[in-house]
Amino acid sequence: MIVPVVIAHADWGTSRKKRQVAMAWLVSGAVGPGPRYLVISLAPAPDGLSRQGDLLQELRAAASPGQAMVGFDFPIGLPRAYAEAAGIGSFPDFLDTIGSPPWHEFGVVARHRGEITLRRPFYPYAPGGAKREHLYLQLGLSAQQLRRRCEGKDAETMFWTLGGKQVGKGALAGWQVLAAARNRRPGIALWPFAGPLPRLLDGRDRIVVTETYPREYYHHVRVPGTPANRWSKRRQANRLTLLPGLLRWAESLGVAWHRDILCRAEEGFSAGANGEDEFDAVVGLLAMISVVTGTVPTGEPGDDPAISSIEGWILGRASSSGNLDRPGYA
Repeated sequence: MIVPVVIAHADWGTSRKKRQVAMAWLVSGAVGPGPRYLVISLAPAPDGLSRQGDLLQELRAAASPGQAMVGFDFPIGLPRAYAEAAGIGSFPDFLDTIGSPPWHEFGVVARHRGEITLRRPFYPYAPGGAKREHLYLQLGLSAQQLRRRCEGKDAETMFWTLGGKQVGKGALAGWQVLAAARNRRPGIALWPFAGPLPRLLDGRDRIVVTETYPREYYHHVRVPGTPANRWSKRRQANRLTLLPGLLRWAESLGVAWHRDILCRAEEGFSAGANGEDEFDAVVGLLAMISVVTGTVPTGEPGDDPAISSIEGWILGRASSSGNLDRPGYA
């Protein structure tokens, strides 16, 4: 792989206020073995849908004339059983049709169980009598059939939109951003659909987009022996206990820090509601650097064609770990 000039990771909440992006530049002329990155920014994400800001455009400009790579922690892909039932053969092709007939209602969350169809699968719009069983019965698919292989057995099903583990609303917002960016300009490659990561990171003027899951990498920074149920990334004091592990992990990867970003990390990130999102943005960024520098394999199974056509994969998640949904911190 030719390592990208710019790497960014977006922690992508349902609310725009909860979307934070950490970015690193490749340091030219750095002393020592292997590529070296400098974490240069940590800021709210532009939504990509208005003239006021476009994250992918900013990354392309920052990397020019080199290559950029960005990770998002929302699902980039569909469960294979759902895709087969709905007649979808390619996720990237499907992404470009959302909002147009016959998929014009795909992003409209169903208010009542009777509104759930294969072409309107997200449910419910609000709590009040809604049950997951409504979703399974209306779609004719089980809970496990509504999960992708990379999500294991315990993750929330993609189309359910209530609760702290739900990913449906964030996925809808993220897909809208990706589709709009792909429509405006060429040169946006979705991994693993467009090919293996070494083939995509070849130095060309394009942006490689990947799916991430920061919790997958908490074991790099957590204090050994700390029970998960006694720790929360939502608490600044708890995040501070992980600072030594975070800095050690960064140092092992040859990562340096802009002074302002290091000061924010040393404070446990912001004290407000966005602190947990800033933390995950940085953890995800270090995880991406781990993969592009060869410390961690990309993880996707090579013997499953549905991965590269429909389901996608979480960057760096091993495919041989049984139940892939690892416990983590809330």
